[in-house]
Amino acid sequence: MRKILLLITSLLIFACNGQTTKQDPFSLTISPIIDQTDKENKAIINALTEFLKTKNSSLTHNKYWNSSDFKKYTYPYLDIINIENSIYGENFYRPTLMEIISTENPVQKIVKIAFIGHQNTTQESQLKSIYNIVANIDQDKIIFSRYLDYATENWEVIQKDSLTYKISPNKIANNEEITNQKNDIEKICQFLNCNPIPITFYSCITPKEIFEIKGFDYNPMMYIDKTGGLAEHGNVVYSGNNSEIYTHEIIHIYTNDLFPKIDKFIDEGLATFIAGSGKYDYQWHRKKFINFLEINKDIDLSLYTDIYERIYFENETSVPYLLSAVIIERTLHIYGKDKLMELLKSKTDLWTSLNTVGLTKKNINDEIRKQIKLSLKS
Repeated sequence: MRKILLLITSLLIFACNGQTTKQDPFSLTISPIIDQTDKENKAIINALTEFLKTKNSSLTHNKYWNSSDFKKYTYPYLDIINIENSIYGENFYRPTLMEIISTENPVQKIVKIAFIGHQNTTQESQLKSIYNIVANIDQDKIIFSRYLDYATENWEVIQKDSLTYKISPNKIANNEEITNQKNDIEKICQFLNCNPIPITFYSCITPKEIFEIKGFDYNPMMYIDKTGGLAEHGNVVYSGNNSEIYTHEIIHIYTNDLFPKIDKFIDEGLATFIAGSGKYDYQWHRKKFINFLEINKDIDLSLYTDIYERIYFENETSVPYLLSAVIIERTLHIYGKDKLMELLKSKTDLWTSLNTVGLTKKNINDEIRKQIKLSLKS
């Protein structure tokens, strides 16, 4: 860690000096610790330069990236698509090749890239991320691949029906939770009337570990939450809860497959309604949401449909997630399951879809409060 900190400090200075003049927006800064006379290093630098020029133009193919990664993960370098962009403009964060690190495999090397921005007006440098990819050497040809497989190649693997678990060496697999997760998937399939989907489940102890296996040495988001996870293209689930059960994220795998045009707000509501959010189930969060509505009697709920806004009540309950979950509950209560399926399949904008279940921007506050009162009586 000390080595990385020292390297970051020197690179911030180095990148600052390198960005004081106008540069090609796709130019790659090379750390002075890298031997650019080495034949393999030169090949990696050339391939990396060309990859960085082309990565934002194609998510599904790149001649400098392993083709099998696209089949396995769909969008294998999605984490660094448009990573250069900032509120200060496009290509603000410029790539710096920090290190080329040898591995036990003589034809594989770790390529460590920092994305650093510099404001000429304030002379301040900002670090966006440090990201690792794998360089695979085939004679004079370099093909990059995702760091995830390298980082987890020695993790314990457990197969349970449609689930393939990859267990962090920092924890012990919980077999009871694995069984419970299998049972939850059976309930999901019954509710959605579908067959099980093969899922790879990375079981980590913290969100920080998730970021690390995905390739990040640094990303500001890796230190925000103590628990959490995500679902990803390629039917991948990451759990950072030190747990083998994460039904909320697994539901997203199913909805992405069955309802590819589903509105993200509705998607999060369904997952929260069925499986809760974070450490707590829907009933726990709903009680918190009731308290939130009691405290905020004049709130306009129509303004809380953006799931990407981090609006939480008492640090645990996402207001947009719970609003959507109550909408799901209300739809089932008033219209039944068939109507809910229509809502999930809807390809129109959110409010047009919500109008089909009797919700408008004008009546949503009254209708949600009515549903909450019915829930309290039942």
